[in-house]
Amino acid sequence: MKKVNFILPATNDKPIGGYKIVYQYANELSRRGYTVTINFLFRVIPKTSCFYLERLKRVKWRLKKPAFPAQQVTWFKLDDKIRINPNVVGYDDVPDADVVIGTAAVTAEYVKALPDRAGRKFYFIQSYETWWYDNTESLEATYRLGMTNIVISKDLKQKVEKVSGLPVAYLPNFYDEQEFFIEQPIRSRKNTVALLNHIQESKRTKFGLDVLKKVHQEVPDLQVELFGAYQPVEPLPDYVHFTYQATPKQLRSEIYGSSKVYLMPSVLEGWGLTGTEAMASGAVLVASRIGGIIEYANDANSVLVDPDDLEGFVHEIVDLLRNDERLFKIATQGCRSVRKYTLEMATNRLTSILFEKSELS
Repeated sequence: MKKVNFILPATNDKPIGGYKIVYQYANELSRRGYTVTINFLFRVIPKTSCFYLERLKRVKWRLKKPAFPAQQVTWFKLDDKIRINPNVVGYDDVPDADVVIGTAAVTAEYVKALPDRAGRKFYFIQSYETWWYDNTESLEATYRLGMTNIVISKDLKQKVEKVSGLPVAYLPNFYDEQEFFIEQPIRSRKNTVALLNHIQESKRTKFGLDVLKKVHQEVPDLQVELFGAYQPVEPLPDYVHFTYQATPKQLRSEIYGSSKVYLMPSVLEGWGLTGTEAMASGAVLVASRIGGIIEYANDANSVLVDPDDLEGFVHEIVDLLRNDERLFKIATQGCRSVRKYTLEMATNRLTSILFEKSELS
């Protein structure tokens, strides 16, 4: 069976959406009989001129046994047959394979420089990753490296094709229907809103909390389920409950699944994975009308608001909490509409891109 290399940045072993997508693909490919290796870079962009220095740093690092980069993945169950290759430095550290897939902008140059034995080269683009660089030119240069670019949304497809001048493979994201489904009836839920806590400014956690502060003034029994892989940086009001590194079961049962609304006020999303998870769990998605979210969200299955309209977010959430019929109708439509985004179908498309080249536009 064919062999697949995934190349990721160093891991801090925290739940991250982009990593989870890669892990889910890896598991499904392994289940189908592919030999899968997940390679984590010790340094974000290893340089050949620093090869021996990096090797020395890695030895010293291992002796100190620090917490980062992590040596294993504990928050996600990977198939036992998948090989984890931590702290990759040189190109010789990556095993032979049929294909190699870079999974973040900062892995692109490394993947491009790998020898042919590591596999035919693909670049899996999950967002417009401006946070890695001081300027967009450096990011966009990675799209022009000549690898086969794979994107998860039509918004990204348009951006990458414009910059690269090359056809781009389109691979819509998915959610795990075995993990996210309606467990608690929508009509029996309290006035609870869920929100992601994130350190990336583009996710706009603070903006979301400002919105919910105003909602609380109009709906005094409001409860907020805040969750994330990072601790909040500021004290939270009494009506906000925080869950650190929530498991899928906690998300389904205690967060998305207990909430009437999932607030997603991001200004940049490649896909917005948590949105589909929340919709599948029966929460109404109230989100920014931006590319990456409108890939699966529309005015029938969600509530979309101009990103800068704070009062618009407040108005829509208050209205949903006060109007059970509207809430139920949108939640039901939302849950039904995301069922087509399955791991099985996405992996079928991925293998077609990797081994048949049949999904290029």
